[in-house]
Amino acid sequence: MGERYYLDTSAIVKRYVEEYGSRTVDDLFNKAHKGSVTIVFSYWNVGEAAVVFDKYGEKLGLESTGVFRMMLRELRMLLRTRSAILVNVTPKIIRESVKLVFNHHLYVADAVQIVSAKQMDARMFVTGDARLAEASMAEGLETLCLA
Repeated sequence: MGERYYLDTSAIVKRYVEEYGSRTVDDLFNKAHKGSVTIVFSYWNVGEAAVVFDKYGEKLGLESTGVFRMMLRELRMLLRTRSAILVNVTPKIIRESVKLVFNHHLYVADAVQIVSAKQMDARMFVTGDARLAEASMAEGLETLCLA
């Protein structure tokens, strides 16, 4: 398996919604399909992606449940080939995330993603959120900001 890239929810969504940064995320997914990198994400990201697709689907002209199912199919395929890792959100991750909430004034959802990336020794934290990028860098993660 290749180097690990943690994709936050905003980065994952860029795979299915064309916007700034989508080409970079597409490149990572293509490399994962070839087995040269490993995409890391958590169960939290899956839930958040559902919210994003539901909330913005109509606005963006998407059939939200169809796009969500497409995302799940692709992520399952990458998991089967071991080109992706799905992180369980454990009590330990929540405890560590709460510390980041207070240290960086983040939403717990964002903190969970940073802690998950660190737990999985991700080489790179990929996000479309500039504020989250700042916090991930402050936590010692090499970060690619697609904002």
